[in-house]
Amino acid sequence: MKVTVKLMATYRKHLPPGSENGTCELNVSPGTTVREIISQFDIPLDSSSVILVNGRTLGLDHVPDENDVIAAFPSMAGG
Repeated sequence: MKVTVKLMATYRKHLPPGSENGTCELNVSPGTTVREIISQFDIPLDSSSVILVNGRTLGLDHVPDENDVIAAFPSMAGG
């Protein structure tokens, strides 16, 4: 099944060559979790990252559906 991965800000550098607009499409097996998908990229899977599925925080163990968009970006602290 096909999912789109969108990496933003400093995470864009981890996309494969030829990716456009900060996104790439991946073919994954049904039942693949967000954690398994994002693990293919060199980004942290802890609280230093914000990871969304279709704009919602669903957790790393969520199994996305066909054509879902998984977005990741570094969390920011400020004051």
